[in-house]
Amino acid sequence: MVNIEKSDAWQRHQMATVERMQRDLARYTHPVIRAVGLCGVAYLASWAAVMLLGAEAAAMVVVAAGSAGALVLVAPAFALAVGVERYLRGRLEEHMS
Repeated sequence: MVNIEKSDAWQRHQMATVERMQRDLARYTHPVIRAVGLCGVAYLASWAAVMLLGAEAAAMVVVAAGSAGALVLVAPAFALAVGVERYLRGRLEEHMS
């Protein structure tokens, strides 16, 4: 059986292609990840204010509900964005080792 190895130039070309794909897709994945992080912070901060201030923080309940709704709606896009990022980082680490 013939053992064919990929040349160094071919491996560098593949790595450059994966890096380019990651940069191109990051324009879509990073804003989704940041938006979910921001909604999570708003959710936790508003519930912390409700717990500390009690009934006086009625507006914070609205903020908490809105941010929780946004988290639920964006969750599938977040899962996809994180999956794409992890896959591409795995491919880059595979090529670097």
